[in-house]
Amino acid sequence: MRNESELQREREYTAQVQQLLLAVVEQYKGYADFHDENIRMMLSDAWEELRMKPTALSPQDLEQLSTEINRILARRAFTQELAQRYERMLLEPFFGRIDFREENEREAEKIVIGLYSLKDQQGKLLVHDWRAPVCSLYYDAMPGKVAYDSPSGRIKGTITRKRQYRMEEGRLKYFVDTDVSIDDEMLLDILSRAKSTHMRSIVSTIQREQNAAIRKENARVLSVVGGAGSGKTSVAMHRAAYLMYHQRNLLEASRIAVISPGSAFTEYISTVLPDLGEENTQSITTHEIMKSVIGHSCETPLKQTERLIAEEGLRHESVRFKSGPAFSALLDAFADRFRTIGPEFGDMALGKSVLITKAELEKLYRSEFRLLSPALRLVRLKTVINSRLESWDKSLRSQYEERLNKSYRGRDLDIAVSLAVSQHLQPIRKQMRKVLDIQPLKLYAMALRDAPAHISEAAAENAQGNLIWWEDAPAIAYLMLKLGFSQPNRHILHLLIDEAQDYSDICLRALHIHYPRAHVTILGDPNQRTCPGMPVCDPDTWGDCFGEREAPVVRLSKCYRSTLPIARMCNALLPLGHKTEEFGREGDFPLILPYNPDQLQQSIEEWRKEPNMHSIAVITRTQHQAQALTSLLPDSMLLTGDANDMLPDEDRVVVGGYHVMKGLEFDAVAVVWPDCELSEEEQRRLYTACSRALHGLCLFSGEKLIKELGIVL
Repeated sequence: MRNESELQREREYTAQVQQLLLAVVEQYKGYADFHDENIRMMLSDAWEELRMKPTALSPQDLEQLSTEINRILARRAFTQELAQRYERMLLEPFFGRIDFREENEREAEKIVIGLYSLKDQQGKLLVHDWRAPVCSLYYDAMPGKVAYDSPSGRIKGTITRKRQYRMEEGRLKYFVDTDVSIDDEMLLDILSRAKSTHMRSIVSTIQREQNAAIRKENARVLSVVGGAGSGKTSVAMHRAAYLMYHQRNLLEASRIAVISPGSAFTEYISTVLPDLGEENTQSITTHEIMKSVIGHSCETPLKQTERLIAEEGLRHESVRFKSGPAFSALLDAFADRFRTIGPEFGDMALGKSVLITKAELEKLYRSEFRLLSPALRLVRLKTVINSRLESWDKSLRSQYEERLNKSYRGRDLDIAVSLAVSQHLQPIRKQMRKVLDIQPLKLYAMALRDAPAHISEAAAENAQGNLIWWEDAPAIAYLMLKLGFSQPNRHILHLLIDEAQDYSDICLRALHIHYPRAHVTILGDPNQRTCPGMPVCDPDTWGDCFGEREAPVVRLSKCYRSTLPIARMCNALLPLGHKTEEFGREGDFPLILPYNPDQLQQSIEEWRKEPNMHSIAVITRTQHQAQALTSLLPDSMLLTGDANDMLPDEDRVVVGGYHVMKGLEFDAVAVVWPDCELSEEEQRRLYTACSRALHGLCLFSGEKLIKELGIVL
């Protein structure tokens, strides 16, 4: 039985912390008001001076005034952020506690853990920031002999108590003394709550395996692998907050980039870092990156998947070939050849008049300019050729002036001579462009000449038609970056890549050379690699794509998202040998029913009546099916996968293909799936769709597929 007097003492401590938080919030709000008043007075004084005498303030005075106001605005923004930070703590001032007795000390120190650190007037820490080194013990260790790494070295000691707190609306509801990182009963209590439209912080429920990934500071490349709902994305966001906390002088939010599946996902994760007291990082999709690097529009991953689902044949073989290491090796071999020997040079001449010989071009490219990138070598060659053309231009002008001065005078003569010279030199300028102006698609077609015949032919046809398939876009970007035709992004110092199972080897390699200074956290679930044609995903190769063959891989084994019945059904959908460890709470059994529009609408209405079903989604196999269903379902919204996608309010049903729903989760999900061949690839698609559900799931399909699935719930 819980000690009531101890609970009362803890509640008194909670009240003490909350009173201090209120005082700190008021203090920082006062500072913000003070800065506002300072700005108002400075502007008022300046206006009064200008009103009395318009020339009273010189441009230098105005510039100094602007600088001072900007400085005060920065202070004001900082104090406002601190006020907001401590306001966020009011409802849950802390969530855990360890009593730690350092080696050779007689007394144990009470270490209360919360979102941020909080000191009293005497400088004593009442709450420790969860990212502080000592707080790692809360997540990783059990009562007994322990040690942790701090900036001053390894600290040894003993945990004499580990305690978890459950707050509700700012009041301490209960606490649990435990010998594990997070008590299962309390974790289940937290997980059973309804889902909001945004991802929430998991700082109070971080598990030991998740903590290992979050706090791994020195890994240049870290892969985090786990099934749907294992917390991969949450781990990445908390890792970003942890790294910013420990590398304040180096790593700020503007130097971290999240490679996101789409804008809906970006919005979904947008509140996590602010909740942790950090600025949001920038988010960008691989499609946006490749399009920018290439300087050319290209097919989107969504459209690629839609087309591949709808058709069989050579395009599937193209995707398979371009997803593996052999393709990367082919591109590297071509890049090495191009770097060594360059494009196919020839004499540049007009009739018998040679401007520059093939031998001269090869010597300049391969020898004299060899220390430059291939792109810069071609720029230098253009400079040399243009210099020679200038002498030809002058000579031709003199010749044409003599011929045309009887027919033209003054400005008309100049125009006629310029046109004649330009026309005369046009063939050689055309030769120059053909050899020295490298077009991305033509460069790529050159690289694929040694590929299988149907692959190289398709590349040549696409180059001719100015068309870029998505499986080609990362490869083209890779060559452009590797040969110096596009410039890398050296500003980003940390890269978070989500849904990495959807990326080919060459896509990851392109990201590596595009962000050459970045440390990388790679997240993915091989079971959710669903693009037709792509080979089985092997996360152990991800580090190699970033130049780190022995990069650590953290595997998250448990599914925390779904109820146990839903988790079991998702496992039943997977091919043998690919199961995830089920962890969760009991709940309603999923339903597997033949598709019926009325039954679908009835299921949605029943979910809407339940108190914990705030977010509802209908997930389909293709976007075409999603569009059709959106027109049938009242008050529904289609996710399109484009840059303008926004998650709706909780009372609207979200509809979309499984590929635009990756990374998202909903209280209840209706999966509408047509009869189709049940390959391993198809099983992974169904798993991806069904694993979006937290509390309610219904799979609607054709009777043939239901029978073939053979799931007994």
